[in-house]
Amino acid sequence: MKKGWIFAIVFMLLTAGAGAAGAAYYYGKDNRLPQEFTVGGFQVGGLTASAALEQIQARIAELEDTRVVGLPSVPNGTSDRKLASRTLKQLGMKLMADDAQSALEQHRDRGWWDRVVQRVKGETNVSYDVSVKWDDTVLERELWQTWGSAVGVAPKNAKRKINSQDEVVYTPEIPGTHLDVPGLAGLVKKLAPVSLANGGSGGTGVKSHNVALPMVVKAPPVTVASLKAEGIERKITEFTTSFATSAAGRSHNVTVTAMALNNTLLKPDEVFGYGKIVDKADKVYGYREAPVIVKGKLTPGIGGGICQVSSTLYNAILQVGLDVVERRNHSLVVHYLPPGLDATFADGYVNFRFRNSTGKQLLIRTEVHDKHLTVKLFGTLPDNVSYQTETEQIKVVEPRIKYVGNPTLKLGTQQRLQKGEPGYVVDTYRVKYVDGKQVARDKMPRSNYRAQDELIAVHPDDPRLKPQDTTPPPSQDPTKQGPVEPV
Repeated sequence: MKKGWIFAIVFMLLTAGAGAAGAAYYYGKDNRLPQEFTVGGFQVGGLTASAALEQIQARIAELEDTRVVGLPSVPNGTSDRKLASRTLKQLGMKLMADDAQSALEQHRDRGWWDRVVQRVKGETNVSYDVSVKWDDTVLERELWQTWGSAVGVAPKNAKRKINSQDEVVYTPEIPGTHLDVPGLAGLVKKLAPVSLANGGSGGTGVKSHNVALPMVVKAPPVTVASLKAEGIERKITEFTTSFATSAAGRSHNVTVTAMALNNTLLKPDEVFGYGKIVDKADKVYGYREAPVIVKGKLTPGIGGGICQVSSTLYNAILQVGLDVVERRNHSLVVHYLPPGLDATFADGYVNFRFRNSTGKQLLIRTEVHDKHLTVKLFGTLPDNVSYQTETEQIKVVEPRIKYVGNPTLKLGTQQRLQKGEPGYVVDTYRVKYVDGKQVARDKMPRSNYRAQDELIAVHPDDPRLKPQDTTPPPSQDPTKQGPVEPV
């Protein structure tokens, strides 16, 4: 077919002569586009290919420069407060007319003879479309950097507080909001131009668009519901002991140990170890000198009073039915609790441990007021369930009277150095009640207390003094006496 057209033109030129050849040359030099030539609805017919390329590129640049202005959302619509803006090009949009540009470049670069041939044949395609391409990575990054930090409200966690009446109260959470980047990306993509016809976005002549920034509600990680699910519903028990007769050193030790124990939170099935509380109190506050038990005798030492806190806690956990893992009574009777209800601690020898068997979290709170220590437990316990402790004295061990020599005393006189205290063997029971009726009576580990000898000083010639009693007492250095029980 192409050869046929060429032969026809050659024949025309040969028969028409030089005048016709000149006319054909002039006809071929005219590189204007056909009148019906359009690109993306934009009419460029009658223009030269070079002029058309310039106008198309300018129109594309104009459309890519259309600005997107963010408007923050408000409860009943959008705010008229404008935020930063970005062009569609900055947001990752690229407007392309590759096929049209390629055709125009070919038209521009043809020789005069090729144009004559093309004009005789007629243009094969005079209408071209435009296309839009988005770089989604750029789009999402620019949306977040431009508006993400300028809008939105950070969520606030719910809070749980125990007031002065020991009531568990909650401060509700406040949901936050943040920019819905995927949703905004969808809105921005709808602003892409579909025509080059009139300039501006979408061929409407609009140079910018206001877009209501879509927001997503963001719940905080801690809500009232999540706090309640932890199970700290109410105060389930409290227990108080007095240290009114304690000297300053022991009072200090009781107080700082209670402070270290305060606000201890146990997870379900977590085993509490009292040794950690003692270590914490010692490191943070330090312990002072107060009486301790060494080999069955009271003697000055560091940390006396520690065990009043563990014993008070022991009675509190008995009243809610928690599993006792490790507990031992003091070697001597203590006077702030009945025999069978104390729990001693000896660093490196005896610990006090129990398991949080409530199935929920357990919070331990302490109060020290007017030389009274109170341990309170907050957690979950059915209202119709309660516990009581009972003790049964199995045996009494009467104290011995022991005489020691003192040459400063007159013969026939005496001086009491230590009051004798009986020893006991005691069984302790924890009794469970449901709806006021006893349903269980569990025996706790038996408690054995030594008797404390009554010591009386007499003249060395007193007949009541036995030879062995004249032997000097052993060293009272607690570090050389084995377990030290800080009563």
